[in-house]
Amino acid sequence: MKIWALAWPIILSNITVPLLGLVDTAVVGHLPDSRYLAGVTLGATLFSFLYWGFGFLRMGTTGLVAQAMGRESDTDVRNLLGQSLIMALVIGCLLIAFSSPLITMGLWLLDGSEG
Repeated sequence: MKIWALAWPIILSNITVPLLGLVDTAVVGHLPDSRYLAGVTLGATLFSFLYWGFGFLRMGTTGLVAQAMGRESDTDVRNLLGQSLIMALVIGCLLIAFSSPLITMGLWLLDGSEG
């Protein structure tokens, strides 16, 4: 039961990403033009790529926190939380600052176009 208590948040987070694209496809699939569905597909693909690309932060933090919990070191857990939040904030700000070139490059790589 202890393992389930630790594992369910990661299981839930891994399930939600594909559901995002599925729900978008279900909603946009009712629109009259296929361009909308293609746009949603490209967007979901780019989002999934970025999300899984930064999975190191989530999984790395999980492993290090598990080790700190095993050592029963609350100070290390708090430090890891702070370090991870700062890194996530910096990465998030960089993604926002460079969103336009990242979108352009992502569409070029996926052979899409803007507009």
